[in-house]
Amino acid sequence: MHFAFDDDQIAVRDAVAGLLEKRAGPAFLQQAWSEPAGPAVWALWDELAGMGVQGLVAPESAGGSAMDSVTLALVLAEAGRVALPLPLLETAAVGVPLLAAAGDPAGILAALVDGSAVLTAAGGPAGWAPVPGASRADWFLLDGTLYARDEVEIEPVASVDRTRDAAMVTPRARGIPIGDESDATNATNATDAGALASAAVLVGLGRALVQMTVDYVKDRKQFGVPVGSFQAVKHHLADATMHVEFAAPAVWAAAWETDRAGELDDGHVRRSVSLAKALASDGAERAARAALQCHGAMGYTDDYPLHMWLKRVWCLAPSYGSARWHRLRVGRELGLHR
Repeated sequence: MHFAFDDDQIAVRDAVAGLLEKRAGPAFLQQAWSEPAGPAVWALWDELAGMGVQGLVAPESAGGSAMDSVTLALVLAEAGRVALPLPLLETAAVGVPLLAAAGDPAGILAALVDGSAVLTAAGGPAGWAPVPGASRADWFLLDGTLYARDEVEIEPVASVDRTRDAAMVTPRARGIPIGDESDATNATNATDAGALASAAVLVGLGRALVQMTVDYVKDRKQFGVPVGSFQAVKHHLADATMHVEFAAPAVWAAAWETDRAGELDDGHVRRSVSLAKALASDGAERAARAALQCHGAMGYTDDYPLHMWLKRVWCLAPSYGSARWHRLRVGRELGLHR
């Protein structure tokens, strides 16, 4: 068996990484922090659509590329690396595949793929979990049901991560169930899609935090030597690196198995997704703690860009189920507890 990425997956990942490295640096993120719904920030949405990112896993009939979930996971990790302040996760990894599988009941798939429409989703129960990108979204996926903008109440909320442009969204119409209207698995499918996608983003965030911290401790000096030469600092960063990189293969494996859900037991796929999310949440949070400590707590100040990566981890790690929630689900799937 070949446990490696193929040439197409690597090419797509590197192309998107190149665009994000060029366009989504710390200055761009700072702009999103000041004006999350600003036109300069959302111009990147159109550029990503021009590369086909929103439609990576969409069918060709809707203008998509019909690629696999592993490719999408690799791209989302690159989005995490730059703490991308756009609802790419929600549109490309939650909305597009679920709508495609349901036969596109609202007829919006092509618009999502070409970037002319934006879909966002709640990372938890509707009415309780903040929804990112709310001020620019055209469609909202809540508890497995799709709502147009005029079918929901939107209440902006303050978030520790201002780039999320978050709001509490409450339905005031019936909406369109994504799948069989009587099927209770609609919300579960949305949760699993979001959990896998957010796990990929968290891997990218964790890797970025480790790299930023390594670069910092090489330059920061105390007692005439770089603080990176201190054994305690090395241990913090080695531990963070181990947890992040241990999570990454679990994410890629869960993405691979998701594309083969019809060949595998449903419980097996759910366990893989939950394992990936639990490990990625833990790994990114471990990297965030190490980064904060090794930067001498500078992550608490808005004057230094590190805080934007830290706050994205703090918001995303519990979304679509915390590490504890997913571990408990693995236990239930294995029959270890109810």
